[in-house]
Order: sequence, then C-alpha cells, then structure tokens
Amino acid sequence: MDRSRLTALLIWSVVGTYLLVALGATAATGVGSAVVFVHHASAVAVGILLTVTTLLAHQTATSRGVRIGTIAVLITYLVQAGIGLAGQTEMVPFDGGLHLLGGIAVFTVLLVTLVIRVETTAGVPSSDDSLNGPDDHVPPIASTEDIHPPAPENGSDQVRDRVRAYLELTKPRLMWLLCLLALAGMGLAVATGAKLSGVTVVVTLGGGILAIGAAGTFNHVYERDRDRKMRRTSDRPIATDRVGVQRAIGFGVALGIVSMAMLVVFVNMLTAALTAAAIVYYAYVYTVLLKPTTRWNTVIGGGSGALPALIGYAAVTGSIGLSAVLLALVVCCWTPAHFYNLAIAHREDYARAEYPMLPVVAGVRTARQRILAWLGVTLIAAVLLGATTDLGVLYALTTTVFGALFVRSVVKQYDIDQRGSDDERAAAYRSFYASNVFLGAVLVAILVETFAL
Repeated sequence: MDRSRLTALLIWSVVGTYLLVALGATAATGVGSAVVFVHHASAVAVGILLTVTTLLAHQTATSRGVRIGTIAVLITYLVQAGIGLAGQTEMVPFDGGLHLLGGIAVFTVLLVTLVIRVETTAGVPSSDDSLNGPDDHVPPIASTEDIHPPAPENGSDQVRDRVRAYLELTKPRLMWLLCLLALAGMGLAVATGAKLSGVTVVVTLGGGILAIGAAGTFNHVYERDRDRKMRRTSDRPIATDRVGVQRAIGFGVALGIVSMAMLVVFVNMLTAALTAAAIVYYAYVYTVLLKPTTRWNTVIGGGSGALPALIGYAAVTGSIGLSAVLLALVVCCWTPAHFYNLAIAHREDYARAEYPMLPVVAGVRTARQRILAWLGVTLIAAVLLGATTDLGVLYALTTTVFGALFVRSVVKQYDIDQRGSDDERAAAYRSFYASNVFLGAVLVAILVETFAL
C-alpha cells in the first residue's frame, strides 16, 4: 500500500509543483493580487505535500535515486520559497524570472524522480525488449482481402466509395487539431492588437485544410508498399488500389495548387510560403527522409505539425512573433510525447514495415521514459508561453489539469508487463487520446483568453 501511495504522492507533487510554476508565470504578467494570493496559498500546500512525500520515500524500501530526488526537491523548494518570501517582504531584491527558472528546475527534478520511481517499481517487463528486426516476434499479416473482403456494389455505392477513398487520402482526422492550432496562432496575434477579419479566418483555414490534404495524399503515395505490410494501414486507398497512384498524385498536386492560390490572393505571401513549407516538411522531409531511416523521425518531424501556429499568426500580422514561435515549440515537444504512444500500440506493425520507431529499436520502456521526458519539456514550454504573453489563470489551470491526466495515463502504462498484449495496447491508446485532449484543451484555453476574455 505504501508503495502505491508513494507513487500517487509523487504524481500529485509533480502536478502541484507545475501548478505553482504556471501560476507564477501568470502572476508575473501582473493579472492581479488574487492570483498572487492563490499562488502563495498553493505554495504552502505543495510544501506540505513535498514534506510528506519525502518522509514516506525514506520510510519505505524505495530506491536510492528516489530518496535523493525527494530530498533534493524539498531542499530546493524550501530555498525557492525563502527567496519568494524575502522578495515579497522586500528584504532582498526579487528577480521574478530567476524565481520562475528555479521553479522549473524543481519541477524537472521532481518529474525525473517520478520516472525513477515508476521504473524501479515496474520490474523488468518482457515488453522492454526491442524488436531487432522485422521478423522478430512479428506475426504475419493477413491479406487485405481477408481483412476487408470485397462486396458487390451498385453504381451509387461505387461513387460514394470513390469519394470516401479520396477523402481518406487527405487524412481528415488530423485536420481538427491543426486548424485549432492555426486559430490559436491567430488568437495570439489578436492579443498583440492586430485586427482579424472573417475572410482571413475562412481562407486561412480553408487553404490549410487543402494543404493538409495534399501532404496526406503524398504520404499515402510514398508509403503504399509499407502500408500493405501494416495491419493498421493495410486498408488505405492506394494500398488497396481503390485509388491509382497517378490519380492520387494529380489529386495532391491540385489540392496544393488551390491552397497556394487562395492564400496568396486572399491572405499574404508569408502565410502561403509557410503553408508550402509545411507540405514539403511532412510529405518529403518527414515521410521520405526521416521516417524510414532514423529513430529520431518523430522528434525532428514534429516541426511539420507545429507550423500551423506560425501560419495562423502570419495570416493576421504578416509576420512571425515570439508567442507564435513558443506555441510552435510547445507542439514540437508535444509531438513525440503524443506519437510514441501510438508507436507502442502498433510497434509490431512498424517492425513489420521496417520503420525504426523508438519502441521498435529501443523497446517500450525506453519509449515510455521519453514520453514522460518530452511531456515535461512540453509543460515547461507551455509555462514559457504563458510567461511571455497575457495568457492568464484559465490557461495555467488548463495546462495543469490536462497535463496531470496525461502524466497519470503514462504512469498507468507501467502496470502492463506483457508484450503485445491487448492491455498494453489499450494503455498506450489511452495515453495517445489523453495527449490529444491535452493539446486540444490548451489550444481552446488560448482561444478563450485571447478572443473572449
């Protein structure tokens, strides 16, 4: 019981410490004395929580790393609290930026301590092994005809299926989050005093949707052979010959051309250039250069998904601002924390297709470590965004609450220790969905604070 209680206390300590950092960043923007009061009251509660956590860590048979980590966090936290108190009483000059960096350091050490804790209590699961080759422990995939047997169709069904196939080429599931990201970029631009028109919103989102469709189509074309080897992707339109390669290429080119024309005529050249860069980044840099060749594919390739933040900002201002860059940084850091969960759930598929995804070449345990590490970096980037903008309490609370749910879902994955089991896949998918909810909630909070408040 004490073992599980210590893990729970560490999770709450991570959440509480991050809340303090997020509120501290908000208080630094001068939003009012109420936030400062809540920050100070929370500091007392978190100090008590850290003290209890440290005592329990030393009373239970836990690892040396956890004991050292909790002591280091408690001492550093007390120093931080002393500095903050001295600054508030004007006993010494107070440097808010340095105090914020100290809080980030406490949060980082505490997150590392949590990782050590879950690693040492999880045992050595069989899923820790990497899949060293495409044939190691990978069951054969059935043919696409076995999985999706053909059915007789009349004329109207054929038209409907053809439309559905072309729509599937555009990867519509990606669109809602990327459009929300572009809108958040617009919101940050509006927060600087820039004027936003309805035409800009409609054309930027419309052109962006077409650009996403073009990039997704080119991705389908290039990966068609590997898609046939993966159970998750074996029913894609080009993999099943529902859409021919040449027609798909023509479709993608047409989408790209229309997208560029819309953005150049109705928005501005910078927005069109950034959108073109996003297409090339995803369709060529990620799909062709990175994904089949390096385990760093997701980390480096995350830039393509972050560009809509810059696109939205540029559509309103005709320039790129610091807040948009920081929002793009949040998404870049979030991408591996998000996608590694999907890679864990389908690592046998990726191994079969000879993609060097991190869980394939380094094992599930390493992938989980990286998820928590990148999640921590994402949360820190979110704090920096809050500290350099007028984003307030809603943003701070949203990043904290939904970040906590994301962290908890990843920690829950350590309860699963059977390679390739349905439980392992389900746990990874829960984290995958939690990551989507986290980013979506953060972007909505940005929209509310920049447009409605």
